[in-house]
Amino acid sequence: MNLNEKAQALAKEHGVAVEKICPVIGMTKNAFESALRGDEKNTAKVESFFSDREEAFQKYSPERCDTLRRIEKHIIQNGNLQKLCHETGIHATIMSSLRRGKYTGDLEKQFSILDNYFQMGDEKQNLPEVFTPVDYAPTSISQMIYAGFRTVHLLGGCTVVTGDAGIGKTKAIEKYARDNPSNTIVITADVFNHTASDMLFLLGEQLGISETNKNSMKRAVFSKLHGNMMIIVDEAQELNYQAVNALRAIPDRFEKQGKLIGLAFVGNPCFYDMFKGKYTSDRVQVSSRFVTEHTFPASKITFDDTKMLYPQLTQQNMMKELVFLHIIATTPSLGQRKALFLFANAYNRGKYDLDALVKEAKYSNLHFVDMNEILKKIEKFKY
Repeated sequence: MNLNEKAQALAKEHGVAVEKICPVIGMTKNAFESALRGDEKNTAKVESFFSDREEAFQKYSPERCDTLRRIEKHIIQNGNLQKLCHETGIHATIMSSLRRGKYTGDLEKQFSILDNYFQMGDEKQNLPEVFTPVDYAPTSISQMIYAGFRTVHLLGGCTVVTGDAGIGKTKAIEKYARDNPSNTIVITADVFNHTASDMLFLLGEQLGISETNKNSMKRAVFSKLHGNMMIIVDEAQELNYQAVNALRAIPDRFEKQGKLIGLAFVGNPCFYDMFKGKYTSDRVQVSSRFVTEHTFPASKITFDDTKMLYPQLTQQNMMKELVFLHIIATTPSLGQRKALFLFANAYNRGKYDLDALVKEAKYSNLHFVDMNEILKKIEKFKY
């Protein structure tokens, strides 16, 4: 067969148009077409691919040949080999050698990794429908948080948004960043990233800076930051005081230059703990820079908010179930995140009426004061 016939045969094998196999060969569409027209360099590359492929399929067992086809299918679906290498942890050079039948290392190990990866993918495909949380619901709280971001973005300065877990803070952040991608930076603090240096390097990462020296990174960050930008720090309760002080200095620095940068600290109410204690007199210099402060406890969640988060129930007018979840969401020791967790478990088990939700709550050891009292509240609730 000539190259065109081989390409057509490979495309037919995978059930796709011939141009879809270009990334399998490792070429762009233009280079592949050039090879078919007789370009010497590109023709040699295509011939080498088919020659190596044929050799590999002759060398390997039928099961390993099936794995090679799965690799090719994955490349067709994703446009390149990078995703598969990243998700399996197999280096691209090793993956290429495997496909060409020229790998001299531990074949059993590499094919085992690939087979496990594809098996897990198959099992995920065969799972029953699972609960997927609403991407973003314009609840009363999320809209207020969003509006707070907008105000400080337009006017500059620093705002603090705190609220109970699951109240919708992170969803509001994600929505704001999607709506303002060109001038919004979102960084997330955690136990591994909570110092001033950590925040500097997270900012640099978001700005596309790859410096490793702290002073060089600082200069590069301030050269890329500009007026009319918004910086949002999620999970701000994880920050130490020095990190908060360093971040709040950014809007101050730009304000002196006649430019506005907005900064929002978003986290749980314990964010304020760092401003208490023996350093209070010193730390008021930082806390006094907060131009607006908003706290949203779970008790502020409205019933309409709850309805937005459970379209599966709302569309079927399952009000008792919605009220049950609303009571969980507005209970400070539980909150919206626990309500979502409970519903997701029940939904994934295939039954999510009131009896199923109550059983799930008992199974999950939710600490209600009195389940019977809650059931009475459901009966009296005015929707």
